[in-house]
Amino acid sequence: MRIVDSEISAALPVPPGTAPNYSKGNPLWRLVECVEATELACGGHRYVADALQHLYPIERLALYGPAGDQWQQLDPRGQDNKNDFQKQNIREFVLTGMAVVRGYARAGNWTGPFLRIAYDPPARSPLAGDAGVVVDASLRLFLRVGDREAGGLLTVPYNETTHRYEIELWGYPGADFLDALDERGRAAAARGELVARPDLLRGTLDDFEGPGFDALRDALKAEGRAIELFDHVPDHTLHPLRALRLELAWTDPTQQRWDSRGGRNHRLVFGMALRGWRSYLAGGVSANPHGGVGTLEFRNLFSNYFGHEARRRQVFGEETLPELGRMVEPWSFDAGGRKPAAPAREGFLAVDYMDLHMLRPGCGIGIHRHRDNQEVFMLLSGRARMITGDWAEWPDRDRAFEIRSLLPGDLVLIKGGQLHALINALDENITLFMFGGYD
Repeated sequence: MRIVDSEISAALPVPPGTAPNYSKGNPLWRLVECVEATELACGGHRYVADALQHLYPIERLALYGPAGDQWQQLDPRGQDNKNDFQKQNIREFVLTGMAVVRGYARAGNWTGPFLRIAYDPPARSPLAGDAGVVVDASLRLFLRVGDREAGGLLTVPYNETTHRYEIELWGYPGADFLDALDERGRAAAARGELVARPDLLRGTLDDFEGPGFDALRDALKAEGRAIELFDHVPDHTLHPLRALRLELAWTDPTQQRWDSRGGRNHRLVFGMALRGWRSYLAGGVSANPHGGVGTLEFRNLFSNYFGHEARRRQVFGEETLPELGRMVEPWSFDAGGRKPAAPAREGFLAVDYMDLHMLRPGCGIGIHRHRDNQEVFMLLSGRARMITGDWAEWPDRDRAFEIRSLLPGDLVLIKGGQLHALINALDENITLFMFGGYD
C-alpha cells in the first residue's frame, strides 16, 4: 500500500470547535447520482436490480484533516492520536471518466452476467480532442475479463443520449440473441452498443440460485457434507467469493492516441468482501448442534479454519493475505498497540468495539477511512447501498469506488485504510450492526 503524497497537501484542516458543512455538496450524494444516472441497454425489467454492482475509478481525492489533538497533522504516517478512530473524511474526489457495471440480465429463459463499460474522456485525455470535445464517432477498447482477452479491439460507439462511449456485453450463449431482446435492446444492438460475448462472460444465475443449485446443496446435505462455494463454477463472472479483474485500454480508430496509463493499462477489480446468506464459504446443516437438539443450518462467512484459507493460498499463492488479516505498515499500530519495524502480517481480526445503528430515510454514513482498523458492516433490516474503495494505491489495481446493494443478513468486511460509506436511499429505516478493531 502506497500513500499518495501529493494528496496530503490537499487535506483541509478542521480546527477544534469547528466542523465542515457536510449537508451541502456532500460527495456521498455525488456517488448516488452516478449510480442513478446509469443507462443500461435494455429496459429495467431485463436486469436483477439488487445484483447490480458499480465501479467508478478515482483519479484523485481530497480529504478533511483528522479530528482530535493532532488536527494539524495531515500526513497519515504521523496520525498516531486515536481520537475519532484515526479517521479522515472525504471532502471531494475526481473520477477518471470511466464507469463499469456488472450484474445479471434476462433474455428469454436465460439469466446471466452482463458487463457495461462507459467512458467520458476527460479534457486532459489524449482522446478528448481540442477543448475536451468529442472527436470520434467510436473508440476502440482493449479488454481482458479475468483471464479471458477479447481477441482484438472492441468498437465502442458514442451514445448521443448519455454523451459517453458505451458498450454492454452479455454472456448470452444462443444464436437468437436479437430475438431474445426487447425493442430497446435491439436498437442498442443495431448501433453496436449491445453485444453477446459468451466467450468473455461465463455462468448463469442458476449456478448459485434456484432449483438446480438447491438440489446440489440438498444432495451434499444428504451425504453429510456442506457445499463449498469457493470452488463452485470458479470462472463465473459474478462469482460471490472470487474477485473479477478487468484490464482496459482505450484508443482512437487509428490507434494513434491511447489512454492506457502509460502502457500498463487500467486495472479495475470488483472485489468487495460481501458475505451473507447468498455469499459464503460453505453452507450446510448440523444435527444436534454442539450437543443440542434439532438441526442448525449454517453459513461459514470468513474463516481461518476448516481449510478455507489453505485453499485460497493454494489458488492465489502462498503470499495471499488471509481475508481476516491485514498488512501492518511501519507507520500503523498492530493489534497490541505497537508499530512494527518493517511491514508485518496479522492473520486475524481483532474486535475492540461493537455498535448498533439506525439510519432513517436519506441518512448516510459519509465516505471516510481509518488508518489502521478493520470494520464489519452488517445489515439487520432494510436495504442499503454499500460503498468501498481504495484511499492509498495498490500495485495490482487502480483506485476505484465500488458500490453494491446490501440486503438483510449481508455483511461487508472493511480492510484497514479502505474507504467506506453506506447510504439509506429508501423510505424506511434500516438497522446496522458494526464491529471492528486495531484502534
